[in-house]
Amino acid sequence: MQLHTRLRARDLEEFFSQVGKVRDVRIISDRNSRRCKGIAYIEFFDEDSVAPALKLSGTKIMGIPIQVQHTQAEKNRAAMLANLAKEQGPTRLYVGSLHCNITETMLRAIFEPFGYIDTLQLMIDPETNRSRGYGFVQYREAESARRAKEQLNGFELAGKPIKVGEVTEKMDHSISNMGSILDDEETDRGGIEMNANARVQLMAKLASGNQMRGKQRAATEAEPDMGQKVREMLGGGSASSDGPSPCFVLRNMFDPSTETDPYWAEEIRSDVIGECGQLGGVVHIHIDKQDPNGCVYLKATNAATANACVNSLQGRWFSGKMIQASYMSTSEYSKKFEGSEYLRDKLER
Repeated sequence: MQLHTRLRARDLEEFFSQVGKVRDVRIISDRNSRRCKGIAYIEFFDEDSVAPALKLSGTKIMGIPIQVQHTQAEKNRAAMLANLAKEQGPTRLYVGSLHCNITETMLRAIFEPFGYIDTLQLMIDPETNRSRGYGFVQYREAESARRAKEQLNGFELAGKPIKVGEVTEKMDHSISNMGSILDDEETDRGGIEMNANARVQLMAKLASGNQMRGKQRAATEAEPDMGQKVREMLGGGSASSDGPSPCFVLRNMFDPSTETDPYWAEEIRSDVIGECGQLGGVVHIHIDKQDPNGCVYLKATNAATANACVNSLQGRWFSGKMIQASYMSTSEYSKKFEGSEYLRDKLER
């Protein structure tokens, strides 16, 4: 600060109280004359008072414009925190290309499996009160943000891949303009139109989030079925054009280029049959060993069992990859695997 020599601590306390409650004022005085040397230190009770206090720089006190800045200790602390954050990596992500009907609850269901979320914000158009197609997710740990970005960037939601990326310091300062950075014109107008297939994909992906949160609540506080909410919101939609389907496919189950164990396919078969067996069982399974997408095709004992399997497996981790589960129509499945329509016996491990 640049202060008048006759300035008192009481004067500074009254002046800075306009931006926050002052804890302490220390004026650096001359040993002999006891007059102010033109420097003082202000400590606030609330750290949030510091930023508005800095803006008072240039204001006159007793006719002299003062200069307000961080103490050297505060500068060192800020630099240390900045370096620490840089070493650990970013914890804040932006999410773009979202359908306009996606809610914060649905968005949380998708991102929560990767780690503890401090804050989640879906940007809303104040005029329409609908999503503007993008939002922000703040994780507690950088590793959670890294995994979420790695697995969800390009993740197909409602028939279109979503955009997930780190929020840089430059982007953080221009947050009000993020819409133009994140999304194209189509998304900004309110998202994409959803056909029947897109609805099914959306229901499958969002319903999985209800599984995890439901386990954290008591049975008396069971949460409503997320899949049902989405179906109502989007006006229905069945698993296939020829009615509810017992057929579905799991993606990201393996990577054929990295599998070295000669029995890896048999192990996956056993694991999947065992998992689905707890939910009602399957009557057919096919592992496409050459598929780069790691697809496993299944036909459940009935449509209800298929629904339970999709909801249970979607978004879960298997061998370091996130499973993507989606339905197939019975006719499409039968065309791909001739004779599967006649199978009735439940498979065993």
